[in-house]
Amino acid sequence: MRDVKYTELLQNVTKRDFSKVGGKAANLGEMIEAGLPVPEGFVLLVDAYNSFLVANKLNSRIKELLQTFDYQQYDKLERTSEKIQQLFEEGEIPKDVLIAIDKAYEEMGNPEVAVRSSATVEDLPGTSFAGQYDTYLNVKGKDRLYQSIKKCWASLWNPRALSYRSKQKLNSTDLAHAVVIQRLINAEKSGILFTANPINSRRDQMQLNSSWGLGDAIVGGNVVPDQWILDKNRQQIVEESIATKETMTVRKQAGVELVAVPEEKRQKATLSKEEVFQILKLGKKAEKHFGSPQDIEWVFYKNKFYLVQSRPITSLFPMLKPEGTGEGLRVYMNFLMSNQAMNEPLTPIGQDIWEKVIMNIVLKQNNREKSVSWLKHGAGRLFIDVTEFSRLERWWDKLRNNPSDMEPLTTKAVLHVLERDKEQLVKEKMSLFKLIPIKTVFKLNPAFGKFILTSFPKATYGAVFPPEKVVAKAFAYGNRQIAAMEESRKELKTIEEKLAFIENNIVTFFYFAPLKILYYVVISFSYFDKAKDIFTRHFRDTSQLNKVKKAVPHNVTTEMGMELLEIAKNLDDANEKPDPHHPQVKQFLHRYGHRSCQEVDLGVPRWREEPEYIITLIQSYIDNKSYHTGIEKFYRDRQQAEEAINNITKQLKDKGAHGDAKRVNKLLKNYRKMFGIRELPKYILTKAVSIFREILLEIGEELQSEGRLDDKQDIFFVTLQDIKSEKKLQKLVKQNRREYQQELQRNLVPRVITSTGETIYFPAEDESANGFSGIPVSPGIYEGHVRVLSHPQEGNRLKQGEILVTKTTNPAWTPLFLKAGGLIMEIGGPLSHGSVVAREYGLPAVVGVTEVATKLEDGQKIRLNGETGRIDIVQ
Repeated sequence: MRDVKYTELLQNVTKRDFSKVGGKAANLGEMIEAGLPVPEGFVLLVDAYNSFLVANKLNSRIKELLQTFDYQQYDKLERTSEKIQQLFEEGEIPKDVLIAIDKAYEEMGNPEVAVRSSATVEDLPGTSFAGQYDTYLNVKGKDRLYQSIKKCWASLWNPRALSYRSKQKLNSTDLAHAVVIQRLINAEKSGILFTANPINSRRDQMQLNSSWGLGDAIVGGNVVPDQWILDKNRQQIVEESIATKETMTVRKQAGVELVAVPEEKRQKATLSKEEVFQILKLGKKAEKHFGSPQDIEWVFYKNKFYLVQSRPITSLFPMLKPEGTGEGLRVYMNFLMSNQAMNEPLTPIGQDIWEKVIMNIVLKQNNREKSVSWLKHGAGRLFIDVTEFSRLERWWDKLRNNPSDMEPLTTKAVLHVLERDKEQLVKEKMSLFKLIPIKTVFKLNPAFGKFILTSFPKATYGAVFPPEKVVAKAFAYGNRQIAAMEESRKELKTIEEKLAFIENNIVTFFYFAPLKILYYVVISFSYFDKAKDIFTRHFRDTSQLNKVKKAVPHNVTTEMGMELLEIAKNLDDANEKPDPHHPQVKQFLHRYGHRSCQEVDLGVPRWREEPEYIITLIQSYIDNKSYHTGIEKFYRDRQQAEEAINNITKQLKDKGAHGDAKRVNKLLKNYRKMFGIRELPKYILTKAVSIFREILLEIGEELQSEGRLDDKQDIFFVTLQDIKSEKKLQKLVKQNRREYQQELQRNLVPRVITSTGETIYFPAEDESANGFSGIPVSPGIYEGHVRVLSHPQEGNRLKQGEILVTKTTNPAWTPLFLKAGGLIMEIGGPLSHGSVVAREYGLPAVVGVTEVATKLEDGQKIRLNGETGRIDIVQ
């Protein structure tokens, strides 16, 4: 027998013993240390599990079974799991382990116990293993105890755990499992306490659930529990819901069973107010000890509460940082969602750059050595303080008028919170200084139109000079800026010079250069509306005006899409396959290779680096011959637009409105000549971003040679300040990469967050059983089948004529519009990229439909109305 310790009393373990005792046991030990009421018990250490594997020669057999495992095929997953669990059931617990179990169990007095799994992979930061492993209640006697322990060990390999680890890309080898054995409390009532509200992430609230009997009924979802929402700080009940409780879990001679609740208890509250506040205090104490919100399981017996489990709540959206501004309630808006319709997280370098841009514009400084309370970050997103809008009514009008085309549902979410909490917000004194940051959001919006017209009254270049000259000037200015940047870059030698170059030029290319380009053509943004106003004085039907917006010239994004179609056609005619080295593809990548799927983030690879998306897209055009339809439609739309202007002019003349006819004709023609330039600022911005990225890769190579990075690509997972620090960065890179990958998996991102942690996603309005309503952005009615995509690289799944449904789009998605019959987006506004291009392609589109990419499924047939915003499910 080896001299190995296999058991330990719960009161003797802490979080420092995590690798030996697992998460559940470590947390129970911590609670005992904090003076919280925890039933007595012991933990069977992971060495016991490992000893069992060795004694029964299971390691190699498990690895062999895992080679045939595929979590996406549930039947295979289930068969693999069954075979592994059978190995545990047939295995024999080593004698020295049995002796240790017997000794610890006898010292407890051989009572009825609860046997709970305690894995060394559960409850790690960023993972959520609730309910993954098994628990056995009312276990009595050594034989049943041994059997329950083996079942707990085996639950490490149940289908839930196997599937979860595979999806999270967690290693399924070299795992270990501890087991907690605790005296069973014969609970009169039990439940779960979340020390933060898991529904809205508010840290100042708790959610308490309670039911009769043992807690297994709540955890297993077999009962509707009583529920309370509690104000954590004021110790008040915010909401109370007493359910009709039909069933409860009780002990039987061996194990537990589900029985009917006695009639007199079914509608009776399980907890008195005094008991509610007792458990609230215990929850606060546990949260204070662990330093984060907790998910606590509790039981109640003979006037006493016992805590039987505590684990961190991993589903909450992170609190914004820097924390603790010492002020009252604050309201923060998701900056890049409102500004760029960007749902994805930023890489650490991307976040650092955007913070520097904002700080420079607001405070006229590059270095962000001191944190500011109005700019916060969390989960790879940036948030701007908009609280001051609640102090002055005239600022509310600016929001209601949707300044600079902020994403409409973000605007609604902000207004919703400001109006809801107005009484609390206006108690604080207004700070004019804090109105400055939110103005920055308007300035940085890609649709600068209203801002420029109000801020630069002399922005009339496009009204004075011929449109052709204005367009040429805009292109020349943008190209000059990039050429000058390339020339200056050649002089850079040292890391210090390169970093200074980036810091000194980011504001120019993220803000001033795009602003100047739009300066040339911003007057044209109002041309269409002016023409429509004149036309509606004479005619009610304005539908033909929409044709004028289609296929406008000088739009670099639509030109990019057309070039892809032409390449597909030429390759197909020549019976050739797309390849990055093909001359036509190389030429495309030379012109557009600076773009990417999250192109305002320096940390995301460009198409030039990873051309697989472009190759796949061209091949999909070839496979379904969709290039014919796309090319023909574009030129047909362009012709129809010109014909529409002539028809509108003729209608006005026929009515005798010769002056209005002349004005409308000029407005619409100039609109078409100039409006396409609105995509040029982002095109120039992304060229600059690509150059900044190349410079950072050069720095990354140097840091790799110095041993500060393992790979040059790691440069995008640190900040500029980290680079300057001269420290080794490998550990930081690993942590930042892990957090970034976790955030890429996050489906829902709040538009608004408050200082209490509350998250506001603003679900869709006017939703019915057979459809949804959103914001109409491109007219037309289309009926077709749904194709839900989460990334443009899935574009080969989109078939000709299907309705593309996604969270949001950027120019990387544009080529897919040429195959789609309609477009639905969760995020965006009438002047966001996807909406503008949809109109130019004559693609019916609706935006602002929250969670539509989750609620609609591939293959569903729907009717999309781009004029009313209505989406009806046909089948």
